Amino acid sequence: MLQKAIEQLIKKNLKYEYDVSNDLYTIPVPVIKWKDNQLAFDCPFCHTNYKINGEPYKRCYFKTHIHGLCKKDSDGNYGVRTPHCDKKSKNYWGLNEINYEFKLIGNNMIY
Repeated sequence: MLQKAIEQLIKKNLKYEYDVSNDLYTIPVPVIKWKDNQLAFDCPFCHTNYKINGEPYKRCYFKTHIHGLCKKDSDGNYGVRTPHCDKKSKNYWGLNEINYEFKLIGNNMIY
């Protein structure tokens, strides 16, 4: 993971775990309930607006990602934790070079 992505996670008070055997970074993020069976969280990487050179504006907001398929599966899970980050964010933070996922955490439970 690039150093600026690590620094961004530190700014957002988030830590990450690295699984060497699967070459996978896992980033725990706090979530809130959205509608009936969906979860929402502020992405630590995706911004609402970018400059032409690919940098995010200083006064823009972080995007909110919605996770879930509007219903739980047979195991009671909200679905896979694949990131919904856009290409500009992935290029800026160097996330297209690594495998990563979000661990959705809320109400003292891990989804």
